[in-house]
Amino acid sequence: MNNPQNHQWTWQQKICREIFETKYNLHKERGVEEVFENIAREIASAEKPEKRKEVEALFFRELISGRFIPAGRILANARPFSEIKNYNNCFTIDLEDSMESIYDSLKEDAIISKMGGGVGFDASKLRPKGAPLSGGGTSSGVISFLRIFDQSAKTIVTGGQRRSAHIALLDISHPDIESFITVKQGDENKELTQFNISVKISDAFMQAVEEDKDWNLTFEGKVYKTLKARDLYDLLARNAFRHNEPGIFCQDTVERFNNGWWAFKMDRVNPCGELVMPPYSLCCLGAVNLTRFVIDPFGPRRNFDFSGFADSVGVGIRFLDDVLDATVYPLERIKTFSRAWRRIGLGFTGLGDLLAMLKIPYGSPESLGWAEKIGRALRDASYQASSNLAAEKGSFPAFDRDKFLQARFVKTLPEDIRESIARRGMRNIQLNTIAPTGTTSLSLGQNCSSGIEPIFALEYNRSIRTGRDDETVTEKVFDYGWLLYRQLREQGKIEAPPDGDGVPEFWTTTRDIDPYASIELQAVFQQYIDHSISKTLNLPPGTSFETYKNLFRFAYQKGLKGFTTFNPDGSLKGILEYRDEEKIPRRFAPRRPTELPCDIHKIRQGEGFFIILAGIYHGSLYELFMLPDPGGSLAEALPERGRVRKSEGRRYDLLPEAEAGEEVLLKDFTRIYASPNASLGRLLSMSLRHGTPLQFVVDQLSKDNHFLDFERAVSRVLKSYIQDGEEVVTSGNRCSECGGVLVFRDGCMACRDCGFSKCN
Repeated sequence: MNNPQNHQWTWQQKICREIFETKYNLHKERGVEEVFENIAREIASAEKPEKRKEVEALFFRELISGRFIPAGRILANARPFSEIKNYNNCFTIDLEDSMESIYDSLKEDAIISKMGGGVGFDASKLRPKGAPLSGGGTSSGVISFLRIFDQSAKTIVTGGQRRSAHIALLDISHPDIESFITVKQGDENKELTQFNISVKISDAFMQAVEEDKDWNLTFEGKVYKTLKARDLYDLLARNAFRHNEPGIFCQDTVERFNNGWWAFKMDRVNPCGELVMPPYSLCCLGAVNLTRFVIDPFGPRRNFDFSGFADSVGVGIRFLDDVLDATVYPLERIKTFSRAWRRIGLGFTGLGDLLAMLKIPYGSPESLGWAEKIGRALRDASYQASSNLAAEKGSFPAFDRDKFLQARFVKTLPEDIRESIARRGMRNIQLNTIAPTGTTSLSLGQNCSSGIEPIFALEYNRSIRTGRDDETVTEKVFDYGWLLYRQLREQGKIEAPPDGDGVPEFWTTTRDIDPYASIELQAVFQQYIDHSISKTLNLPPGTSFETYKNLFRFAYQKGLKGFTTFNPDGSLKGILEYRDEEKIPRRFAPRRPTELPCDIHKIRQGEGFFIILAGIYHGSLYELFMLPDPGGSLAEALPERGRVRKSEGRRYDLLPEAEAGEEVLLKDFTRIYASPNASLGRLLSMSLRHGTPLQFVVDQLSKDNHFLDFERAVSRVLKSYIQDGEEVVTSGNRCSECGGVLVFRDGCMACRDCGFSKCN
């Protein structure tokens, strides 16, 4: 075996070592090297005796290099001498609609929680509140039973400090869905604190939202209530915006990409949402650290080592497959199902730092191209490695060659890998995910960005549990890539920016990234991930509800399997805090795409016209351009809609709508058609793209004592974009009576929660 003296591990920051010692070095081993030796020996024990030493050395090499990071339960428990042999983070169970089944499930939940595992289940089979019971009386409903599971989870503590995480799903058509959506209100009511909750949405529901149709809440064929689909969607979005829950689980999308489509439905998820699974499944997780494969970071020859990445992916697949045989299972049903299908979840971490090291802004078009390359490389190397393992060890017992090759996701594989599967079989039913990797990335990843997430901040404060009840301490933390960048600059290995201390544009963080661009990036990866992706979309501080409310719809349209958000201005405090937190929240404008669709308004003024180009970004007004048209020739020639293209040097061109071709209607129009009202247009545009509600802008225009015809016309244009009941959600605009969400109705500001109204 490798001598640990030949493989020294260096900690970059104090917090990284402290987290590792507190959470993963529970057996008081002499440093990281000994921990990795013992983990490699334990997991390799699942191999044939004649192969164990070879595989043990292979596993140790990947662990000590920092290229492969196993999930938390493996790091904490996987030792030859460990008393706790659970090496899997999370599990799913079933929940049937009978008192006996519910309490059987509660017992299963408690057993899993005691072993340190998280639990996920679907509550949609439980009858709604008020439904008749066979023995007389009526049901207390879904929420009442979730509270029982929540209390159980609070009671069971593993290792003196770890409480089990949970997630509950409920179908969008269940009669209790409205109370389910609103049950969790963050720090305001502290309900179901051991649970994440997510709503199972369907294609039919989203179509009903698009078409503004009625939606029935049903159970066992009985309609309990009918309401507008859009009202239910708005309730979901509003609670998620203010309280960060629930998320969404796109049931039909998940099922379309089920590799085991002929045998089971994947109708539930683990607590963090990265694995979509049937009941009695588990999360067997690990991540490849992308930052370890960057060649010449920040330098002129910067690139990515795809060959080395593929090799590490292959080792990771073998490692996780061995975990399935080395671990002890909490329930016999989970053991039987898991070994029949051999589901694993290999992903990556450090994407945000990888992009920065390549000097690529997160969410930019270039980053989408790299997502394609990395996602495809992960998928292909994983499926090839699993097929190779099948040739060596045999396919998973439930493997059906013909049906597996008919799976929609499998059909996207390159032909040579499909041929390999046809000849050799497959060792695992599904292989890839992108998990959150929070504390593993903070410790062994040396605080690289977590999973698929962007860099949270270059420097920030983090609340850390001390292990004494719920006590926490706060420490200053540096992002891994940012620390490396500073070190290379100090050593003169890379050039500093012209101003010496400035932060180059490629250092994008959560605050800088347009939420829609973040979804676009996740959607690219989802094409290549057979499970799901755990990504909490951290909204830039000051994000308005107007910007937010269509995010769920956009995520569904882009093909995401699940989606959740965190609003720093919401009711729940996060574990991460910006160092430069301000008393007044600031809004951060989404990055402008090269082209935006625009409405073309023609406003008569005396003998001529003014042309207003209103740029639209994801359904919201983003910018205004005001062009003089004294003779009316522009008004006569221009269509009702077009596109505004921004080129280098702040040049703007007006083009027809996309289907109308590339002809330029107005070239460099902000210069050639310079307007005396250009400053007003710029100020209005700045307000719009930073999320100021339109009603506020219109109100301010109306307060001008010199409210001329032109300003009045601009006000009319803006009013046309105010939607009925438009919501205003900012830190400074809550109901004075109840603290609820404020909306505009008929020129008045009203509270949607308590009904309090105040008119200007």
